[in-house]
Amino acid sequence: MQEYTYKINNDSPQEKKRFVRGLFDAIVPTYDLLNHVLSFGTDIVWRKNIFRHIQNVKGKAVVDLACGTGDLSLLLDRHGAAVASLDFSLAMLEKGVRKKAIRHFPVAGDAACLPFADNAFAVATIAFGIRNIPDINVFMGEAFRVLAPGGELVILELTRPANPLIRFGYTLYLTRLLPVIGGLLSGHRQAYQYLARTISTFISPENIRKMLLEHGFASTRLIPQCFGVAAIIIARKETP
Repeated sequence: MQEYTYKINNDSPQEKKRFVRGLFDAIVPTYDLLNHVLSFGTDIVWRKNIFRHIQNVKGKAVVDLACGTGDLSLLLDRHGAAVASLDFSLAMLEKGVRKKAIRHFPVAGDAACLPFADNAFAVATIAFGIRNIPDINVFMGEAFRVLAPGGELVILELTRPANPLIRFGYTLYLTRLLPVIGGLLSGHRQAYQYLARTISTFISPENIRKMLLEHGFASTRLIPQCFGVAAIIIARKETP
């Protein structure tokens, strides 16, 4: 189980990235269905909630990082943004294009080595993807680089509830039920064991905020979702 544990590795992350890419390539056919089933549909609500807290993206350039099959890219498009959708799984991108969720600029690439110019985007989003980036410090530096002054990095991620009772029930669900259900429906239990383990070992939202400030962002906000089961973190790049 050691390979499922989240660990920061800014120096030699490629082996972990190949492992994660292989997991995600394998579950593409059932990925969208299982996201909705295993979260009881709340992942849809959480993505929509992002737009209550960020700047108006209409007419602006936005990049959706670790976009998967494009559920957030589609929402950004519906809010009038010009969206570049980046993911390291070509299979995920292809499915997103087929289902017409990725409509503008699909890009196969690494979120920690972005193929974009400095100051290119008003907003950068990453939903349920930051846990899959071992070189997280490199990623934060890249996100800061491609954002224009006044731009916002928006992170939506699964987290660990602070309330002990909720946390106990959530941990039981993650460790016992989620791998079984995900494995039965997808045929790839390993991928859902990985999901559960990385949630339980990932960096806390409070420490993510501290790291973002250390990487140059001027301010951060934390908006818990569903009693802390998930969180939206927004970091702003200062305007000169």
